[in-house]
Order: sequence, then structure tokens, then C-alpha cells
Amino acid sequence: MNARIFVFLALALVPLCSATFDPSVICSLVVNGTKLNDPRVCNGWIECIEGQPVAGTCGAGLFYDRESEKCVDSDSIQCVSSDPCASVLNGFAADPYSCSNYYYCHDGKGTKGYCPTGMNFNAGTEDCIRNYPCKVNMDPDSYCNILPDGVFIKDSSNCNGWQMCWDGEVLSGTCPGTFYFSASSARCDYPQNVACDFTVAPVIAEKGVCAQAGDFVSDKASCNGYYYCHELADGQMALEHAVCSDGRFFLAADGGACVPRSNVACPYDRCVGLGNTTIQLASESDDGCRGYSICQDGVSIGTGTCPGEEYFDELTQRCTTAVISYPACQTQVVAHTAMNDDTTGTSTSDSPSHSTITEAAGAAYAIGFN
Repeated sequence: MNARIFVFLALALVPLCSATFDPSVICSLVVNGTKLNDPRVCNGWIECIEGQPVAGTCGAGLFYDRESEKCVDSDSIQCVSSDPCASVLNGFAADPYSCSNYYYCHDGKGTKGYCPTGMNFNAGTEDCIRNYPCKVNMDPDSYCNILPDGVFIKDSSNCNGWQMCWDGEVLSGTCPGTFYFSASSARCDYPQNVACDFTVAPVIAEKGVCAQAGDFVSDKASCNGYYYCHELADGQMALEHAVCSDGRFFLAADGGACVPRSNVACPYDRCVGLGNTTIQLASESDDGCRGYSICQDGVSIGTGTCPGEEYFDELTQRCTTAVISYPACQTQVVAHTAMNDDTTGTSTSDSPSHSTITEAAGAAYAIGFN
């Protein structure tokens, strides 16, 4: 019997999941006039007017598109709603919060179903399939389903923080120094110009960690994590944590930079950022580029070594007879210069300068002050 039907008939009727979306909260954190996608429906939008949400609805057969901020044909975009029956009036729909759950929709009302253990719901075939490689791509309540790319939103947990969606990822950053982030202007500003009651005590750097203000230093815990050093009014150095973008690791040379991961030898788990949708492999540091780590969900779950005289190429994810000598995996010798006590790289003229950190950490500077 079809697994989908079998499980559905065994269910008790349950209501649809409730969303956590609160437009009043979001409108207090963005610039006046910002338009939001309403994740509770497919054809709704909200405009923030003087901090208050004003709702609107598209016409028949139209869905709201957050990027163009227009109502478009419902067949032209994918609706990600906390109500799975918002786009499927009758039939089966995937649970937006779980790969193994689904809903049966009738006249826009949903009944929740559960796939058997080890099975995920395939919306294309409307079946529960064992080991189906499903991934929950977007939380309906994520900023990336609500706001257009590039729109700044104030971090409600601190005075100097901000967030934005970019290419499906929620980016976070902080204003440099003692500046606060202003939701009304979407800029960093002097504290006296920003209403904010929430403050967090800065993390003070231990002596010798920061050579000077403006430096970026390793977080000594991960390959892609780093701290930005900024000087407080009392002369102490404070640390602000951040991570490099996907595919890049932190290199402490010349004040710090985020560079391609193949250029950095790192003693921590090199699987960070890999294996989130499928098993991937990462080079092993300081082994002559012969071995690899097996990565799942950003952590190593095993190791392996290429056969015979073959080398492992992290870029192609294969063992090869071609000689591989990426700085990430080549054996460390005198020709390599220690950049700090936990991350090394080659001492060539191609070493990135301090200015290249803007690729990963420049968000703190990308917000103007004028």
C-alpha cells in the first residue's frame, strides 16, 4: 500500500502549525516604508509605516514577490508559507518545517501527516520515500523569506548589531567601535542619536592578542572564525566575533584576511562549512595532501587516505595522480612562516593584504557614517 496513504489514514486530525511571524516587531527594526512578504499567506504583503504594519493583498491568481516587491503570477514564484495549504488548496503539501512530515489539504484546510521512521516526504511524487534526500531549504519565518536582499534590519538583541538577507543567507554584523545601529536610518550612528536600552558588555582581549586596533585575529576555535579588534574609550581592546563566508578560511597574515580554504593550513576541524546537503571531503592539514576527512553537517565523521601514490584534491573532491600541493594540506616545512600559533600559510608575495578582509568582515565597514 502507498506509504503516504497508509500513514495518513492512521492519523488523528491536527491543526496546522502556528507561525512566529510578528510584523509589529519587524517594523520596529527596519526603515520606514520597507515592504515585507507575509509568510502566513502567499498573496499578502505588509508595508511598515512609521513603525506600524499595514497589510495588503494581491489580486486573484497573484502571489507577492519579496524581491520585486510586486504581485506576480502565482506560477512564476515558489511560495514558502508557514501555512502549507496556502499554495495547495487540495492535495498533499510538504511541511515547511520538517522533511518527514506533510499535510493533506482540502479546501485550503490542512491535516498533518507523518512519514514512517527513516522516510522523508517527496512533494513531487506525493510519497514517503526511504532516505529521500530532502532538505528544509527555508524557514518561512526567516528574514530571507520576508525581506528583500540587502535590506538592513536591526539586531534586537544588542545595540550595535544588524542583520540582512543575501543570496538566501542571513548575514550578521556589528557597527565598529562604540557606534550603535539605527533602525530608522539603517546606518551606524553615535549612541546619543540612537534609542537603545539593550547593551552587552564587550569581550575584552587578553594582553597581546591584538597588536593594534583594526586587526583581525583568529578565534582559536575554528578555521573560519575570527575576531575584530577595536579600541574602547578606556584604551582596552575589545573583540567582536565573525566568520568568513562559505569556501573561505581565516588567515592571520598581515592583520587578517578571509582567503580560499585551500590556501590555509588549519589545526581545527576543516569540515566546517561542508557536508550540509550531502557527504563531502576536506583536505587533512600537514599530510602532504594524501588524506581527507569525511564531512557531514560541518563536522568530521571519519578519515581516509588516497591509494598508492595518489593525492587528494579538495577542489575536485577526488584522488588524483596529479601532484597536489595546496598550502592547506602540504607538509609544513621551514619555507612556511607561522602567521599565528594556530593557522599557517605560505610566505609568498601572493599572501593577502589586510585590505582583503573586507570580503568577509567588511560588513562592519560597509555601513556609512555620513
